Amino acid sequence: MTLPFLVRAFPVRILLVAASTALASPGAQAASVVGRVDKVERQAVAVVEGQSRDMQATGPVYFNDMIRTGGASRLESKLADGTVLTLGEHAKITVDEFVYRPDRQGGKLGLTVARGAFLFVGGKIEGPTGGNVAIRTAVGTLGVRGTTVWGGAIDGGYGVLVLDGLVTLKTARGSVTLRKGEGTMVYAGRAPERAAPWPEDRTKRAVATISFKPGR
Repeated sequence: MTLPFLVRAFPVRILLVAASTALASPGAQAASVVGRVDKVERQAVAVVEGQSRDMQATGPVYFNDMIRTGGASRLESKLADGTVLTLGEHAKITVDEFVYRPDRQGGKLGLTVARGAFLFVGGKIEGPTGGNVAIRTAVGTLGVRGTTVWGGAIDGGYGVLVLDGLVTLKTARGSVTLRKGEGTMVYAGRAPERAAPWPEDRTKRAVATISFKPGR
């Protein structure tokens, strides 16, 4: 399996997103829409400002949504700047920070992935020089640039695999910079392993964690 194939497997879809809206639930405070759900396999639930809802295709993603997926579930969403987020089963992610104006370059995006596998495809907020996106994971923080990156538990540790662009993973034990085609593993109490291409089998299993069934 080649990396160009893997990148083509995750096409970027164009999705129009409103600048902001209010939650439909009675009594809920106004919350900004930062994206839309592209597709859902089985079950995904979001909680924001105490309100819980099932996530469905074309439905909104709100700022500060805490999104959870169920067993054997997948979710793909697109944020207003074109960032695409795909989650595997038993994932939990929150959009902590989102600053974006279509008429300006840059902005700021902060995500917290508390558990589960994810695929991140960067949008306009990354800008030409990067440095505007932080993805906080169970093992450390990812800084990204022009990036398609996978992260999640695998082979008894936590893995990060860069399918495109440049990623720096900073942990309490050290840091590593990864380029296209390189991955790292982080095991409990250890610094990240040096950047290196992953075995084909591990790469296939990583991609499978965020892949939808055919026809979905």
